[in-house]
Amino acid sequence: KRPPNNNHTITQSTTMRILFSSLLIASLTRAARAASVSLDEYRDHYDPAPAAAVEFEDATGVGGGSGEEERNLSGSKGDKGGKGGKAHKASKHVGLEDGFVDLSEDFERDETALAQPLIGRLPVRDNSFLRAALVLENGKIVGKYVRADVNVDDPRAVHSTTKGLISLAIGKLIAEGDLRLDMPLGDIFSDEHWIGDNTDFRKRVTIRELLTMTSGLHSGASIPPGDNLNEALYNPIFHPQSTNKGYNYMFRNNILSYVIYAMTCRNGREHCKIPLEYFVYFILPSLGVTGIGSCPAGSWNVAHENWSDYGNTDACSDGEFAWFTNEEGFEGATSGMTMTVNVMAKLGQLYLQGGKSAPGPGGEQVVPESWIDQTWTPHVKPPTIVGDNAGGFFWYQLDKDTWFSYGLGGQIIAVNRRLNRVVAMQSDLVGEEEPSQPSIAVIRDIMELTFQLSPYSFDN
Repeated sequence: KRPPNNNHTITQSTTMRILFSSLLIASLTRAARAASVSLDEYRDHYDPAPAAAVEFEDATGVGGGSGEEERNLSGSKGDKGGKGGKAHKASKHVGLEDGFVDLSEDFERDETALAQPLIGRLPVRDNSFLRAALVLENGKIVGKYVRADVNVDDPRAVHSTTKGLISLAIGKLIAEGDLRLDMPLGDIFSDEHWIGDNTDFRKRVTIRELLTMTSGLHSGASIPPGDNLNEALYNPIFHPQSTNKGYNYMFRNNILSYVIYAMTCRNGREHCKIPLEYFVYFILPSLGVTGIGSCPAGSWNVAHENWSDYGNTDACSDGEFAWFTNEEGFEGATSGMTMTVNVMAKLGQLYLQGGKSAPGPGGEQVVPESWIDQTWTPHVKPPTIVGDNAGGFFWYQLDKDTWFSYGLGGQIIAVNRRLNRVVAMQSDLVGEEEPSQPSIAVIRDIMELTFQLSPYSFDN
């Protein structure tokens, strides 16, 4: 698929490919020779991967096991995904494809539902931090709020919601057979990129462990995400207790950005894609997102210098979607996406539709349905902002029907499969605090409103 033809299409891709072809060529050759192996072969004795999760992976074909299982994602065996794959499961999603929409088009509006102002329907509390919210049900806009001082068409940094969205690229690469959940980083990046201490431990970290944040590595707010590959691999903190592979939040790190580049380069240097290029070529066009802004090299560092102006998008050119970059021009893997609330809603609806861009045979399977199911499968129980609820692949479970991706300051995409409802929300940082609990409360409140379907109550 060719990138959209507009003034904001990537301008630095050629430079990036030349710059990094020598950086990764040795590691790509090594990775290309790596054979598919069983999950247990790379799992250390302290890896606490839940049995239930492994059973689910095998059942859906996402698998951390053989390459044959993972090819199920692309539909080459059992037609479990890819174009022409099986219909969405009624047991997991309301109404089959009745509530699916063509994401390349603008959302329709339910004027009856919109006649009641969304903010007026929420419980009385201080919601002044809320900038904008968009609520979809069955693919139609049923609720909308934009604060008086906010331009809804301006993009906003969504911070760690980036994690929940970069997972789309990882799932697509796995479906194409270029990547495996059980693949260790040592099979992707060659020896010259491993610096410092504990390299053997770091080399054994797998893609699955990065997605569930159970790698044993930790990266807090003060740890730079990595302005090059070597730094990205070395900067996360290793503690002796890390060998238990418990949950450790990766606030900032760019390893997965380099994974995307490395895996796309395996098919030839002309196919190399940095993260934004990958989204522009393979994900965003199906969503009708063509206004792509560009951010200069080092924009991630500039945008995050001051807490009072954290995530400022002034360095980037206009566009409904852009992505901060490190000094080498690679987009941030765990934070850095900027987008409008409308684009957030489209990405949430893509998840709700099981990775399909539109209903019927004309809809593209952007990512396999089984990858969405795997993303929304409990893998860990992290100490998160919502308490003792499960975490999937960079998404968190609010209740049995609701999953959400959370970014600093209350940038949230939440999806309720029983209601066919998506909530996209953007919020302000409040002083030196970030309104995690109040913003989650707003998500709960919106999910319990009645729009088109019957009332909903959280079942925790």
